Amino acid sequence: MSSNAGAIVLTADEKKEFAKAAIEALNDPQNLAQFEKDIENIGNSAVQIDQAFDRVSRGFKAMVENHGSDFPEVAGYRKEWDGYKVRWVRYLWQSRDVASEMTAVLRRYDEVFLSMIDDIKTESDLRDCVKEFVAFSEEEHTTSKTMANNFRTLESDVRGFGERFSTYLAAKKVELEQQATALKVEIDEIQKAIEGWNLKIIGALLSLGAGLAAGLWTLAVTGISLAYFIAERIRAEIELRKKQGELDEVNRKQRELAELKSRYDGLKPDIALIAEKLVVFGNIWDSVSTQIKEFGAILETGLDSLNNEEFRLQVTLARKTCVPLRNGLAKYAVNLEHSSLPKQ
Repeated sequence: MSSNAGAIVLTADEKKEFAKAAIEALNDPQNLAQFEKDIENIGNSAVQIDQAFDRVSRGFKAMVENHGSDFPEVAGYRKEWDGYKVRWVRYLWQSRDVASEMTAVLRRYDEVFLSMIDDIKTESDLRDCVKEFVAFSEEEHTTSKTMANNFRTLESDVRGFGERFSTYLAAKKVELEQQATALKVEIDEIQKAIEGWNLKIIGALLSLGAGLAAGLWTLAVTGISLAYFIAERIRAEIELRKKQGELDEVNRKQRELAELKSRYDGLKPDIALIAEKLVVFGNIWDSVSTQIKEFGAILETGLDSLNNEEFRLQVTLARKTCVPLRNGLAKYAVNLEHSSLPKQ
């Protein structure tokens, strides 16, 4: 089956060579069996995705438990991720229904519509075939389209989630670094102020000694100044301890953030795996409907189209792939039904 999404444009000769090579490969029973097995094994991707979702869910649970008090926003990200997992389970079981539906569609496509091409003998046969092709290509398989769109959207959401959480961690890192820098500046200023008060206290003590000889008035003034300097130094020391405590707290949060980022970095491969594997649950109906429209357009050019080598090769290849594809999808649906994957 072909798809327009991200397709590489081939020349007519390249298309013919590709079709010939693919047909030759599928003439080998081992290759044919492997192709069918590959489709069936999409279920393995489902298991991988589900396990990855579970690992990420447990990872965010641990993040909230260990770091939630320092970074309350993480709880929101955890809730968002849990929502993605719920959607995944729902779409997974929808894919089982779509696989069963597409098995029937591929059987009709192969045994009815593609076989009609081989039976064309007259212009009337050709017109009837084109008419049937148009009707078939316009069928509404909404469940399949919905499933494909759901997986595309989920893949995009999962990828976007990873990017947004990375941005959040980076922003928190900058925020804490700025807080630490500002506190260090304040601490330096307070320490300088304390040094200044210490010098003034020493000066006042020296003046106090001189005041004993100078008289009671000088002694009283010097004593008041000394008391003020000492009080200011005490206030500065209290403020210093407060700011040092705030800096210690920021430093602790920086260490917590580093651990949080390390935990998240450990989850990133799973998030990437989910985004990669979700596209496997793709667009069989889109592919079939696109291909049959292409075949119909070629047939509309007249009986001579039946002698078009590229067209004949593409029809042969389509028939070669239909049987293993539908068999693999049927087995995928059955295997999924009997798997240990979470039910809706």
